[in-house]
Amino acid sequence: SAGGNAVHGVSGDGDGGDIDGNEREMAKRLRREASVLHSNRSRARIEQRRWLEASSDALKAAELQPKWAKPYYRMAQCKCGLGDYRGAMSCCRRGEALLEQLGDKSGEFGPLMEQIALQGVAHGSLAGFDGRLLLVRSAGEEAWLGRSAPENPLIDEAADETSLRADQMLSSSEWDSMACDGDSAAAWLARERAERDKQKPCLSFRSIREALEAAKDGDRVLILRGIHNTGGSSVFVDKRVAIRGEGTMEETTIDHRGNCPVFRITRNAVLQNLDIDMTGFRESVLVHGGPLVCPVIENCRFKCSGDGAIDVAGKANPIIRKCSITACKKAGLKLFEDARGQYIDLKISGCEQQGVKVMENAHGKFHRCYFTGNKEEGVVVMDHAFASLRECRVDGNGGPGIDVSGNGKLTATETEIKDNVGGVWLWEESKASLLRCLVEGGKSHVVLADGDCLPRVEHSTLEGLVQATDEAWEGIWSDTNRFIEPEKPVELPAENGPFKFEPIWYQRKQ
Repeated sequence: SAGGNAVHGVSGDGDGGDIDGNEREMAKRLRREASVLHSNRSRARIEQRRWLEASSDALKAAELQPKWAKPYYRMAQCKCGLGDYRGAMSCCRRGEALLEQLGDKSGEFGPLMEQIALQGVAHGSLAGFDGRLLLVRSAGEEAWLGRSAPENPLIDEAADETSLRADQMLSSSEWDSMACDGDSAAAWLARERAERDKQKPCLSFRSIREALEAAKDGDRVLILRGIHNTGGSSVFVDKRVAIRGEGTMEETTIDHRGNCPVFRITRNAVLQNLDIDMTGFRESVLVHGGPLVCPVIENCRFKCSGDGAIDVAGKANPIIRKCSITACKKAGLKLFEDARGQYIDLKISGCEQQGVKVMENAHGKFHRCYFTGNKEEGVVVMDHAFASLRECRVDGNGGPGIDVSGNGKLTATETEIKDNVGGVWLWEESKASLLRCLVEGGKSHVVLADGDCLPRVEHSTLEGLVQATDEAWEGIWSDTNRFIEPEKPVELPAENGPFKFEPIWYQRKQ
């Protein structure tokens, strides 16, 4: 070569190429191409749910190109499919670290970690919440005053040491030298606090609000035994966090006093093991957002003196299971707008209005739920809403067990409806399908089908008086059904209590 620096003594004569260098570049390119091929085949096998083969391809892709994050994305998908949620999160963290090294801030792994966290919780695993542990101390006897937990000098820093150091530096010439390096006070302070947080096994806070403000995606918030409050304002749950009460449900109570929801949930968070006692003219919990907002609420108990317990709105699609809702001023659970969701093993009792109200364009699926002792209907479906009941019980309510109106639709399978003031009542252009159900009319009609409604009843037992149009009778009368005459005369109830006409469409069905 011109400079006499030919590698291994081999140089090109006409094109100046380096044969060994070309071979290395060719080998790198072949490894990259092979890695891409393995990654693509892994994706194809993931679509086929062939998790083991897909995982093998992803692992090979990572071996061929160790600094490429995509194979770890594929491995995380495979491990999630196999039920190894902890391993899936580990792959996500490794992939995130590789992206950070490249300066990539796209957050490519964020949606996948949301999916892993949600699927893990549905199967009893909190592996998707592998971040820090944030403790919230009880406010004790001052909780009802809306105050935070008492300050503990052994835990709380009287003055934030990091902030103090920053103030000292800002007033000295040291900061000028840092500024010359292109740094800023905010960036330096954030790094210092992050490093301090890493050195602590857990963080302690005086209120739920403080903990949620400091939380990051993947963190766990443990609310310690005792009585807590939110200071009279809502706690916004807009991060992927797991919020859990310590001990049994009765040992951790949130005593909220205010005209706003206790929690406004807009992310795939988890709420567990809490006793929420709400005093105010709003619902206890509001779940709102798009179809990817799928929080999990389980093993909680709700009371609300001025409204309902849980409202689900937007297109949110939560999983709410093993919860108790009682003593609410209005409907215990309300779904509206385009809300979706699965509601499993709920007990809704003692509400001033309905147990559950599904309205507008909402769709709700209820499994093994128990609606009892509510002063109005057990279940109301109205507007263009849809509700599915499977293995549910609806009894002891002050109105009909189930009331469907407007263009509402309902399906009930293996559901027991008895001891209400009426069984299943249909109005206007509503539709209902009952399969293998036991329905009793109680003091009124077991089935009341009015207007242009279309019921369909099969393999069910109907005990009581049926009042229906000729067209509706065609869907009720079937050889597969068993009809039992009422023991006492029944009649339509008087227009008072739950049957009183109230011309306010957003509060009552007509």
